[in-house]
Amino acid sequence: MADGLPVIVAVFIVAYFASHKTELYDLVNYMNTMFKWRSAHGLTNMTMWQSYKTAKTFAYLYTACTLFSVATYALLPVIAYLLFEKPLQHWIYMDVTNNFHLFLILIRQCMSQVFVGLAVGQLGVFFACHSILLCGQIDLLCCSLQNVRFTALMLRGVQHGALVKQYRGIEQEERHNYLYNKSEMVDSHYHYDEKVNIQFKKTSQFDIYSSEYEDATCAALRECAQVARVIKSYKDRFESFVSPLLVLRVVQVTLYLCTLLYTTSEKFDMVTVEYLAAVALDMFVYCYFGNQITLQSDRVSSSAYYSGWYCCGKRGRRLLLHVLLSHHRSVLVRAGRFLPMNLHTFLKILKTSFSYYTLLVNVNEK
Repeated sequence: MADGLPVIVAVFIVAYFASHKTELYDLVNYMNTMFKWRSAHGLTNMTMWQSYKTAKTFAYLYTACTLFSVATYALLPVIAYLLFEKPLQHWIYMDVTNNFHLFLILIRQCMSQVFVGLAVGQLGVFFACHSILLCGQIDLLCCSLQNVRFTALMLRGVQHGALVKQYRGIEQEERHNYLYNKSEMVDSHYHYDEKVNIQFKKTSQFDIYSSEYEDATCAALRECAQVARVIKSYKDRFESFVSPLLVLRVVQVTLYLCTLLYTTSEKFDMVTVEYLAAVALDMFVYCYFGNQITLQSDRVSSSAYYSGWYCCGKRGRRLLLHVLLSHHRSVLVRAGRFLPMNLHTFLKILKTSFSYYTLLVNVNEK
């Protein structure tokens, strides 16, 4: 089972992506068409560049680590056999006396390990990159929501420099509010992804409590609500697509960690220990980035609270209350629509694997 389980999972993953490619294309197309690249025109502004760069860097690094792990597991036993005449590992089920046979076995093993490593590893890359971009879009929503009153003022002709003079400290307050993007106190020429075209006369005089900005504030809040709906819709689509695969990975990793622990306890081997760490790390990726989505979604309510609601009138406060109520529950990505992917679930997987390992040891001792 320990040898065959990763191959079965890898085949299922590839078959799932092949049979659900329409849903995959729809998911990617929805992100490309509906996600915003820039935040609302406000005192502080941000783009999705940093989260995009982080996702791209992670994809390259994780793929390189996957290939290194595969090479370690597949090549080291053969190198040890050729250089030091150590016995070959359990995955070679024959006595090798011919160099040509050894070459064929090495090629077969390398190809199968690359297939398994890339299939399972790229699923982790897919989940992590989409999670990073989703968190980046939530960062953008939080920035737009926190600047909603400033957006109203600037779209009514108030100069950015006049706001900076009075509210310069906001940039420091926002420094640690975002996960993957960074807000900057610069005058952007864009309101979301459209060029700003202000019809009002520029002025440096303003009263932030004035009711003349109420209509613009309500309009800005409605645009934030629209971004929030896009995020929720994308999260539902993303969860629907990856949920069956997450269930498969949770079950496979739980059983595989158990068998690897048992193998290591019977015969200590550094290659097996390295593979054990790689399997645990792979599961940690899903739980960590699922946890990041939950953490960042909880900050939407805080951003709404710090949006200068006390400057708004009744209509603005009512709209803001709707935004708060729509985010009173944490956003969770679930495996099988029932198991949340977070760090608590990762600890539960490790505990369950160790419990199965203890049971296996006790049964074999009897």
